[in-house]
Amino acid sequence: MNWLARTIWLLFNVFFGAPSATLLFLWVACDLQLPLIIIEPISSYLPAFKTLFNVPYVHINEFSSSVSAKLLFNAFLYAIFGTVHTLFAQEFMQVILRRFLFPKETLRTVYCILTTITVIVLIGFWQHTHIQLWNWLPRTMDIYQQQRVLLLLFLLFYSPGSYVIIKFNPLEFCGVNQIFSKSKTSSCPYASSEESEKRTSGNETLVTTGLFRLCRHPLYFFTILAWIITPVMSLDRLAFIVYTCLYALIGIRFEERKLVQIFGESYVRYQQRVPSIIPSFRRKAKEL
Repeated sequence: MNWLARTIWLLFNVFFGAPSATLLFLWVACDLQLPLIIIEPISSYLPAFKTLFNVPYVHINEFSSSVSAKLLFNAFLYAIFGTVHTLFAQEFMQVILRRFLFPKETLRTVYCILTTITVIVLIGFWQHTHIQLWNWLPRTMDIYQQQRVLLLLFLLFYSPGSYVIIKFNPLEFCGVNQIFSKSKTSSCPYASSEESEKRTSGNETLVTTGLFRLCRHPLYFFTILAWIITPVMSLDRLAFIVYTCLYALIGIRFEERKLVQIFGESYVRYQQRVPSIIPSFRRKAKEL
C-alpha cells in the first residue's frame, strides 16, 4: 500500500476500530448505561454522533412485559457479537479477506472495525429489563457521580489485565503497527499459514510468564472480575456477565486450536499445566 492508503486505514482504525470497541467495556462497567462523562463531550463537539449514542434504538413493545423474552433477545444480540468476533479471527476467514478484499496489513483493523459494528448493534438494540439487583451507592449521588465511581472501580480491577495488551504491544494489538509494517512477516495473531509455520518453528515465543503463569487467558479473567465486583448490579449486567462466560467457554476452544497449530506441543503442555480462566496459584513442579 502507498502512504495515502495507509493513512486512510489509520483513520479508520482510530475512529472505527479498537478505540471505539472499548465503549463496550465502559458500557457494562456503568451498569449497561453509556458513560455520560465520555459520551456528552463527544456529542457536543460532534453533533452527528448524537443519533448514534441515542440508545436503545428500538423498544420492542411486545417484549415489554416479558423479562425472559428480553433476556432471550439480548442473548441473540450477544450471539451475533460473539459469532463475528470468533468467525473473523479464524484462519480461513483471514485468508478469504486477504485474497479477495483487503491488503494483509489491514486485516487486524478490519477485524476491529467488524467488532465495533457488532458492539454498536449490541448496545443500540439491547432491551433493558429495568430490574435492579442491588445499588449500594448513596442515593444522594447523581448519575454522573455514580458513573465516575463505577468507571474508577472497573479500571482498578481491570488494570492487571492491561498487562496483556502491553505485553503484546498496544499498537500491534490494535492493528496500527500492521498498517505501517513493511515486513513480510508479522506477529499479528491473524497471520497467514506461511507465517504461522514460521512462528511454530520458533520465530515467536509462547508467553507463559507473569499473569500467563496463573491462567491462559488473564484478560478474560480480569475483565469478568471487574464487571462482577461492583456496588451496582442490574439483571441486565448479570445476564451480560453470564453471556460472556458462556461465550468464553466456546470462543476459547476456537482460539486455542489456532494456538496449538502455531506453537505445537509446547501449547498442549501449557494447556495441561495451567487453567484456562480461573487462576491457579499453586507452584508448578516444573517451569514451562
